[in-house]
Amino acid sequence: SNIVPAYRSVYWDENSRQDKPRDGCLLSGAISGAYPFRKKIMDWHHHGELAGNCVHLPHPGYHRNGCATPEFLKRLSEFKVAVCTSSVYGYALRKIIEATACGCRVITNLPEDEVLPHIDCNLVRIDEGILPGQMRDLIQRLIDGYDPSFQEAMAEVCKTWYDFRAVGKRLAADI
Repeated sequence: SNIVPAYRSVYWDENSRQDKPRDGCLLSGAISGAYPFRKKIMDWHHHGELAGNCVHLPHPGYHRNGCATPEFLKRLSEFKVAVCTSSVYGYALRKIIEATACGCRVITNLPEDEVLPHIDCNLVRIDEGILPGQMRDLIQRLIDGYDPSFQEAMAEVCKTWYDFRAVGKRLAADI
């Protein structure tokens, strides 16, 4: 869609008025009983147990003040890695696709049997029994090993396959 930023290995920083390289890991999403693993990861972050370059972006809440998605996508495009946990129900959430479309490597607890066509290779699945130090090391390893060419390819295939118009055409053809 038109609100997904084009892939770039740098982003425009409004404060410094210059391009800056992508870096770090974005932690985001609602904290509620439906997301116990996300809450655990956020607790680790707030206690300093994750990589120092992790940023927590609080959920904007539900309101009638307009859509927060364009700003969220812009923020995602500043990072190399995004943690996108699934809920207790274990199905794919939109943020996994959004993070891939914005060029992030995705860490998730999405069950293995919930496969995302064409972008599943971008997902790094973790067990909910992971320890804080293991999570910190994984995040840092993915940041250090970030491959702009791979992430750009993932972003493009993601935007093509998961665009609502393409999904609608496939659904209509299947019906």
